[in-house]
Amino acid sequence: MRMTPAISLGASVALGLAATYLAWQMTKSEPNADPEVTEISLPVENEVSVVVASAIIVRGDAVTVDNVTVERWPESKAPYGYFTHGLEIGSNEYAQRLALTEFQPGDPILDSRLSPLGTRASLAGRLEPGFRAFTVRVDDVRGVAGFVLPGDRVDVLFTQDKGRNARAVDLISEVLLQNVEVLAVDLNDDPLSDEPRLFARATLSVTVEDAKKLSTAAGLGDLSLALRGSKEPEVQPSPVPATKVAATRTTPRRTVRRSAPRKPSNKQIKVMLGTEETEVKVPTATEKPAQPVALIPSS
Repeated sequence: MRMTPAISLGASVALGLAATYLAWQMTKSEPNADPEVTEISLPVENEVSVVVASAIIVRGDAVTVDNVTVERWPESKAPYGYFTHGLEIGSNEYAQRLALTEFQPGDPILDSRLSPLGTRASLAGRLEPGFRAFTVRVDDVRGVAGFVLPGDRVDVLFTQDKGRNARAVDLISEVLLQNVEVLAVDLNDDPLSDEPRLFARATLSVTVEDAKKLSTAAGLGDLSLALRGSKEPEVQPSPVPATKVAATRTTPRRTVRRSAPRKPSNKQIKVMLGTEETEVKVPTATEKPAQPVALIPSS
C-alpha cells in the first residue's frame, strides 16, 4: 500500500521536532559557562650586534670595515670574542689586523682568529701570552697515523729504555704532558683544515717549563702523541702512573765462517851427490807423502 505524500510529510516533520526537542533537553542540562582562555608568555631573548664577514676573507687579508657588516643575533648564539662594531676590530690605515684563518660570508669575526695589531698573519699570532711553540719529531705511528690536525688536543707520552746492559730491555712509559694544543703539523697551521695526512713534525703550544721537559725528554727517549677526544676533560683527576715493560734482548747469532784449508804446495829441493844433481819434491808437514823418497848415493 503506497503512503500518501501528506502522511510522509507529516512523519518527517514529527521526526524533526523530536530531534530538536532532544537536543534542547541536552543543552538545557548544562549551564552556560564562559570559555577558558590560557595565556602563554614566551620569553623574549635579547639580541646583540655581531660583526660578520660580508665577503670571503682569505688567510692573510686585512679585516676592515670594508669587508664586514653587522647582524643582529640572539645573545645566546653570539660566540665568545665577537665584535659589536667594525671599529672595534682596530684596523686602520696605519696598522691592520690580518685574518689567521679564512672567513666565509656570514662568519662572525672573532678576536682569536685575527693577528695582533700591526703583526703579520703568522703562527706567533695564535700563541697565548706565556706560551711557546715547540716542535717534536714523530713518525706515522707516534703521530696517530696522521689523524692529528691543527687545533686538536693531545697528550704527550715519553718512553725511555733504562736497561743497564745490551741484553736487557727496561722500557718505562709515562704521560709527560696533558691537553696540549697542536698548532701545526709540518707546514700546515690552518685550524680549519680537515684532511688527515701523515706528517713528520708536530708543533705544540706549551709553557716555557713544558718546553724544557720536551727538550730534555727528546734527548733521552722517544716522544709520541695520543689524540684526546673533544668531550674529554681538560686534565685527569689523578696522575697517570708510569708503565714499565721489562724484557730480554735476544742475542743475535754470530755466523763464524771457516776458511777452507789451503792445499799445501810441494817445494823443490836440489840435492847434489858428487857430480850428480837431483831435484826432489818435498811436501809440507800437513801433507803425508804418497811414496817415501829414498836417496841412493852413487857408487
